[in-house]
Amino acid sequence: MSTEKLFDQLKGLPQYKNLSKDKLIEVVKEKIRQKNRVKDFDLNALFSDVEERKLAKGLLRKYLEDFAAETISDENLLKQIIYFEITHWRLQEKANQFKDKNMVVPINLIRTLIDTSNQIILLKQSLGITSQQKEQSDSYKAIQLLMKKFKVWRDENVGSRQMICPHCGEMVLLKIRTDKYDVGKHPFFKDKILYNEHLFKCYKEGKITKTDVARILEVSEDYIDWILSKVNLVSITQ
Repeated sequence: MSTEKLFDQLKGLPQYKNLSKDKLIEVVKEKIRQKNRVKDFDLNALFSDVEERKLAKGLLRKYLEDFAAETISDENLLKQIIYFEITHWRLQEKANQFKDKNMVVPINLIRTLIDTSNQIILLKQSLGITSQQKEQSDSYKAIQLLMKKFKVWRDENVGSRQMICPHCGEMVLLKIRTDKYDVGKHPFFKDKILYNEHLFKCYKEGKITKTDVARILEVSEDYIDWILSKVNLVSITQ
């Protein structure tokens, strides 16, 4: 079919009526390219039945939308997949004839259907067009890795969550209840600094050592000296 003839056919269709002439020409060129691509595979040599040829070409168009056959080997594998897809369809039609007559489908036919399905899966895996084998971008892989890390963190911290209060900017602790979260002031932060008032009061009163405070907060002892130089101690010395 010529470009002009296809253009005249498409411009009368509802889905293309709002397209500009240039856009419609692009659609025409793409359809002709796809048609020539399908013709290049020469599926007629694989199927003698007219209906099967039509089904095979439809399958090929769908595969070519999502997969680019770059080598002769890829094209041959894709032709084999289509051949087994049509063979599977043919066997399924035979099985349906038995069902329509309320007859038991022969076990040999069922086994052949299963074998054909397995062969299709193996060929798709060889060509790399199964859903598990689709190429993933580096960004997608990074997101997947981040999601896995988050799942580990979530499983290890199911008892509570912490966040910065959007109103006052201080750390708050989200405690889990069966129906909702209870929000309370975080017991180990002063503003956004790791700190507990009673803990440091016990240290100043000599009840515990600097090492005890450091181990409880899981920090170095130098941090204890630094925090005492930064935090207002009026409340803990009274």
